[in-house]
Amino acid sequence: MVSTVAEPEATDRDLLGAYRAGRPGAFDALYARHRDPLYLHARALTRDDAWAEDAVHETFLRLVQAGDPRLAGSGSLSPFLHTTLRRIVIDRHRSRTAAVRREQAVGERWIRPSDPAADPAQVAELDAALRRLPPEQLEAVLLHIYGGMTFQEVADAVDAPLKTIISRYGYALDKLAHMLGGEPE
Repeated sequence: MVSTVAEPEATDRDLLGAYRAGRPGAFDALYARHRDPLYLHARALTRDDAWAEDAVHETFLRLVQAGDPRLAGSGSLSPFLHTTLRRIVIDRHRSRTAAVRREQAVGERWIRPSDPAADPAQVAELDAALRRLPPEQLEAVLLHIYGGMTFQEVADAVDAPLKTIISRYGYALDKLAHMLGGEPE
């Protein structure tokens, strides 16, 4: 085991062992040794500074949490760290891509008609009008009408006073009526 963690000849696994034995300075030395190459790798994959930094931090977090048998040998942790970093970036990219797809699907259409005989043009017009509502009003309408919640349940769910929810709902209906050619706003 390493007597002084700052020794340049200490292997990565020695430093990791020292850290796990309760010497936090060993982790600092390990982090300083690998931080820059990992950041450059992450930056090359993500093209985003903040995302790259997050990936590097998560890589080190996984290192200290790992009970991976590959870490028991001697030598450099570089292959393990770079493989872990790459997997983190790929997982995050997949997650972000899926989130964007979900947002686009929701953005395309807020509602679907419950009656198959509903006029598609009217459904599209209502859908477009809903998208133009302020978020708080849209939330009140969607939770009350499409979520089947009472006004009190909506108030509890969004942590707002009952009267506020009723007002938001009323304002939303007025705006929808105006946008759909009904009553004036």
